[in-house]
Amino acid sequence: MEQARAAGLTVEYLDERPDEPAMWRRFYRLRQPPEAELRREFGDDQAAQEAGLLLPRLATREALAVTLRRPSGGG
Repeated sequence: MEQARAAGLTVEYLDERPDEPAMWRRFYRLRQPPEAELRREFGDDQAAQEAGLLLPRLATREALAVTLRRPSGGG
């Protein structure tokens, strides 16, 4: 939020999404077991590596949907 304000934007609406990180955690955990098989079949692409990289970060992730407005006459 500070970043938006520092950029001169007005925060119109903030929707906290506390359940979103848990949803992604479930998704990535479901994806992990077949990951080795996917890598053998399709190679080491970004999608195959994503679960291993992002799952550890979800414990501290804050999910928000934010509506910002540029003040009239600005930018």
